[in-house]
Amino acid sequence: MKETEVTAASVEDAIEQAAEELGVPKDRVIAEVVKTSGIIKKKYTVHATVKETPQERAVAFINGLIENMHLNCTATLFEEEDAYRIQLSGKDTPVLIGFRGDVLDCVQYLTLLVANKKESLDKRIILDGENYREKRTVTLSKLAKNLAFKAAKTGRPIELEPMNPFERRVIHSALHDDKFVTTESVGEEPFRHIVIKPNRVKNNDRGRDGYNKGRGGKGRYDKKSDYRGSSRAAMQTTAPEEEKPHDMYNYEYSRNFKRTGGGKLRSFGEKSRRF
Repeated sequence: MKETEVTAASVEDAIEQAAEELGVPKDRVIAEVVKTSGIIKKKYTVHATVKETPQERAVAFINGLIENMHLNCTATLFEEEDAYRIQLSGKDTPVLIGFRGDVLDCVQYLTLLVANKKESLDKRIILDGENYREKRTVTLSKLAKNLAFKAAKTGRPIELEPMNPFERRVIHSALHDDKFVTTESVGEEPFRHIVIKPNRVKNNDRGRDGYNKGRGGKGRYDKKSDYRGSSRAAMQTTAPEEEKPHDMYNYEYSRNFKRTGGGKLRSFGEKSRRF
């Protein structure tokens, strides 16, 4: 913690000088008058310290935790547009990540409590180490799409294991634009989990977009699949071509008609002709 002592003719002047020495705005200086001297011209000695912001308090808490656990790693604060990212780096970073990030999530929760104790944060805090959050996001996105494929194929909802809010948010985002399934969070913490429910869609649309493909790589509604998986249009036989009306004045048609035993007929027109 930065601190200093300044003597000036007034308390206000002492606070301004202390803020300049500490390199922080005036509103972040906590001043305490420790000595008053002089009879005619009084002088005030002020002990000034820097007021910690919630994000700085969070970093100090994590570094203190690391020191007490005797781990070889450090926490560094990076300010982003919508969050404060605290990045862990060092040899023992995997110890603070834990299995599937369970230790990392616990430390992040405790950090939020400490940071918001005196003053509320204006942004959320994300605790990360060795890009674990990004890697976990990619893994969960692939899992979500595979389970959505399975739910759409079988027509049955699929329940996932309990997840923390960060992981549930990743699943919802991955399947937000999927028209074949919907996602819903059910249950109470710490057992809150996601259910992937299939939507009712037309068979032709489902086959076109790649869902319900069998082992042979053909869609469930492919025309070359078996009867159970085939659509009605695929099972219909092609209708015979409509027979065109015959021209009775055609000589070839008349000969064939006579040869097949049609009998003697008389054609009508400008000229009469006997078969």
